[in-house]
Amino acid sequence: MAKAVNTSMPPFTPEALALLFARENFRAFQKAGFLSHYWAPLISVCSGTTRDEIFLLTANDVRQRHGLWIMHVAARAPWNGRPGTVARDIPLHPMLSTLGFVEFVRQRQRTHPAERLFPEYKAMQGQAGMLFSRVFTQWINATVRRLPAEQHDLFAADFHFPSLRALFTVEAVRSGMSDHLLRALRGIGDGVHEFAEAAGDRAVLEKLAAEMERVDIASAFPPLYPYWELMA
Repeated sequence: MAKAVNTSMPPFTPEALALLFARENFRAFQKAGFLSHYWAPLISVCSGTTRDEIFLLTANDVRQRHGLWIMHVAARAPWNGRPGTVARDIPLHPMLSTLGFVEFVRQRQRTHPAERLFPEYKAMQGQAGMLFSRVFTQWINATVRRLPAEQHDLFAADFHFPSLRALFTVEAVRSGMSDHLLRALRGIGDGVHEFAEAAGDRAVLEKLAAEMERVDIASAFPPLYPYWELMA
């Protein structure tokens, strides 16, 4: 049986997500020229990637390998007490594909292939993710303030952007994903270097993609709409 992986933040609950990602509320979070407001939360909850990993992605980091769409996540050195991670390929979760992520990436590849996928937050030393995370938390707080008092308890005081990553962990464990494979997806723990080296192998990548398909993220959310439909 798969063992739970400790998370530093509580995972979002379906009850909280139903309010936060309700169509009009999620639409209110969008900002012209800031497509990270749509994609960054969805990428994190569909892959377990951190805010910093997401904001370091370039358009060319999302590509096909052995016929499968993957995100190539760069290695990260230990920083500020956090462990380093190894470079790895993460198959795209079907929910991202359904919402049009591949089409968004292809457009960026045609226009800005080597630039960051989400260049709208400017920061030194790869801190763009931190700037986004602050805005995300402000959106959560603004959402809670608009709710009736009896619904405030649906949002834990420490719900933040990493709570999306924590939800991926919970659902991956629920799907039966092994602790070893989950840690490999996150780029930490014993054996991940060997896994990362083997991930270029078709059989390994196909197995990982099959595991990702079993992780049920959609049922934790209200109905989600492609960006163009959300903003229509």
